[in-house]
Amino acid sequence: VTLRLFTVLPTCILSRIAGAAARVPFPQPIMKAFISWYSKRYGVSEEYEVPPQGFRTFDEFFTRRLKKGARTVARAPLAVVSPVDGRIQRYGAIEDTTLIQAKGITYTLDDLIPSPTAALFRGGSFMTLYLAPGDYHRIHAPVDGTITGYFNIPGRLFTVQEWMVARQPLLYARNERIITYIAAEAGTVAVCKIGAFNVGRITLAYCDERTNRMFRTRRERFFPSGDGVPVKAGDEIGAFHLGSSIILLFQNNAVRFNQIPYETTVRMGASIGTLRRR
Repeated sequence: VTLRLFTVLPTCILSRIAGAAARVPFPQPIMKAFISWYSKRYGVSEEYEVPPQGFRTFDEFFTRRLKKGARTVARAPLAVVSPVDGRIQRYGAIEDTTLIQAKGITYTLDDLIPSPTAALFRGGSFMTLYLAPGDYHRIHAPVDGTITGYFNIPGRLFTVQEWMVARQPLLYARNERIITYIAAEAGTVAVCKIGAFNVGRITLAYCDERTNRMFRTRRERFFPSGDGVPVKAGDEIGAFHLGSSIILLFQNNAVRFNQIPYETTVRMGASIGTLRRR
């Protein structure tokens, strides 16, 4: 019944309303009480910066910044680091163009990236990370390199909780998403930021593009040669305003993942693999 309900609900409109509500200012006593309840309910760690005026909206709290030194970014040569605080759900080889969504459920590169750019990752590698409600929700570069462009893809906004992932074919390829392309030592790396139900917005730190606008069009943009944005592993590249999941894509023979058990929780900056120099 719940699955059927998600297929008929106007999830994008409802999520836009939820996002707008999260940006409504409330008096400090109300916000403090709500943040205290939310933190206890979802296990939010007290390692974030509090603005001098306090959090005026829930969105400000949800996209909170960490205190200086709260995360250590692995700096080994060619290191690949987790771009988020989250739980590793799946990783491994892309079998030709096929990725694993859940046990027994797959989707293709062309579904996820509906453009010729998908061909870059044929036979490559992927990793999927899930962010829980209590996690830190800013998104960071997993590698050193240069941001060469992005792809904003409108779509549905199903929840990305495990029960839906296991039951909804092509979930990650159907949900709204925005992809950052990074030119790295081992070729192009794609950071796919997947929207979800109640995700008011996904914003980018290096330009004003965002998801879940009122009038949405598919847009893949590559920056002119020389105008890319240099990044180091751990530099901020975006934020989830409620939600969601990350899928990392690497080209063929570009990365060697660490042996990490599925469902392991990692923190932003932790080593998850090593690039193979081309």
